[in-house]
Amino acid sequence: MTNDERIEALAQEIYVNRHNQKNDVSGSDLDDFLNQTVIWVNQLTPEIEKKTDWNFVREQDVTLGTIIDTATVSYPLPAGIRKLVINYQRDLTLRFDGTPVAYFKLVNPNQQYNPAEPYDHRYRATVLKRKIIFGRPIVAREVGAAIVADTIAKIPQLSRTNMDLMDILDDEDYADIRQLYIMGVVKNQILPDIVQGGLTPSYSQKFDRYLQECIAENNQSADSDDTDAEDFGHVGGVGFH
Repeated sequence: MTNDERIEALAQEIYVNRHNQKNDVSGSDLDDFLNQTVIWVNQLTPEIEKKTDWNFVREQDVTLGTIIDTATVSYPLPAGIRKLVINYQRDLTLRFDGTPVAYFKLVNPNQQYNPAEPYDHRYRATVLKRKIIFGRPIVAREVGAAIVADTIAKIPQLSRTNMDLMDILDDEDYADIRQLYIMGVVKNQILPDIVQGGLTPSYSQKFDRYLQECIAENNQSADSDDTDAEDFGHVGGVGFH
């Protein structure tokens, strides 16, 4: 299939979901139909991106740069990366040949470093204005280490010449994401339509329900997150008097 044929197939699915019939267009009308679909899809993408750390744009243990000296504590995020994964079980690390030599918790900028509690906050890092900022000075033994973390890439923008997003939406493994885009575009198209205003809540609710199902599947696990807890190993037996 050509690029335009792939976009038209998605556009027709969106149109059928809204109007219960295909859009019989050709020529300049077809061009308009494809261009409008591209715009609607791209407008939806930021909304989709914010919902969860989607596995289809996630990578584990990505090298983000190299520590260059002890004076530099700020390093830019590479292009194409939207954010780092923030999870207490997945630290940012400094590594030599794959072996970690330092671990940094990724935190909110407010939690990065408190001068009043230096030992509690110094092994933390944050991302501010697309820069990784370490909460403590780099030491000599860490110079030359790779900066490694889990990343979430930007969802590609769709165009009639760039099929990166269509490669995701056409992949059978991501059929749920394709359906999520279809429902999301329909929901957004109907919202400003005062003629169809009475139907808006049902489309929005249907999208929200399906979104939660997709998020649940994306985040499913055979185990729950670990939690730190006191083991009370220091407590001895109870004496009787």
